[in-house]
Amino acid sequence: MKTLDEVSHAPGSRAGTRASVLIVDDEAAVRRFAARVLQRDGYGVVEATDGAEALELLKDGQASIDVVVSDIVMPRLNGVELMQALATTHPDLPVILMSGYATAALSELGIAAPCSILTKPFPAERLLAEVQRCVKGRGGGSTAA
Repeated sequence: MKTLDEVSHAPGSRAGTRASVLIVDDEAAVRRFAARVLQRDGYGVVEATDGAEALELLKDGQASIDVVVSDIVMPRLNGVELMQALATTHPDLPVILMSGYATAALSELGIAAPCSILTKPFPAERLLAEVQRCVKGRGGGSTAA
């Protein structure tokens, strides 16, 4: 597995330049890790501690977001509830859910993301690949080849 610095400075790693990612997680360490990985690869990052805060940021127009990366298990408004709310208010906004639970267990519970599910812990490369894929899949963002 590559170190964070090797991933961040790899040739061609600036594909996400100018795209914005909203990271939603009640665990500060996870938010900081994801923010650092994405910022080093050229993404703009906005952070929220739970789904309720994320909705407020999006509702108030405080941030222009291209993709949301959210934990599933959080207080107040969890990741699935956030995803459901965004399906109504921002239907074209891709959501990547993160969880410490196995992906198969989430599928059995009927939890599916429009874009992806990252199983924690995940390497920096996987986070970058999923964000890049979801931004490209949205048919926009300001990605540079």
